[in-house]
Formats: sequence, C-alpha cells, structure tokens
Amino acid sequence: MKWKLFANFAEVAGEREIEIRRGGSITMEDALEDLFNQIPRLRELVMNEQGGVLNHVQVLCNGEEIRGENFSQMVLENDDELAIIPPMSGG
Repeated sequence: MKWKLFANFAEVAGEREIEIRRGGSITMEDALEDLFNQIPRLRELVMNEQGGVLNHVQVLCNGEEIRGENFSQMVLENDDELAIIPPMSGG
C-alpha cells in the first residue's frame, strides 16, 4: 500500500510516495498512523486536535475522497492507493 503526497505535504516528507508495509487487515486509522510514524510533522498538517482530519484536507482511497463517521475504521486492501491533498488556493 502506498500514500501519495502532494504540494507542501510532499515537501515536508521529502518525497511524493510513502510505502506502508503491513500484513493482514489495516484500517484508515492504521494507515494514517503508519504515515505519521514515518513523517511525524505531517500529523499537525493533516489532523485536528480531536484526532480527525482537518476539513480542508482531502484523503483519497483509489481516487475517491473518504469522509464520514466511519472514516477511521474503513478497512483497506494491500493494493489500495491512498493520497493526501492539502488545500489549494488560486487566483
């Protein structure tokens, strides 16, 4: 399973893709925790004080945005592609 990181998230990580290696079932919460263990600074850029994803940050699984009350317990497959997208501004 891999995380794709964009914009300032990729800059903080120093790379655009992060591999997660785990056997068995893994939840979105587990995948995020693994990512934050590898790149601790991302936690404060992605999560709020209550442990949820900040409203302006998008988390995608296989190209679809994931939100809702069951977000953290969503079960992932080993071949899923995850992405975190920071807010984009334009003008």
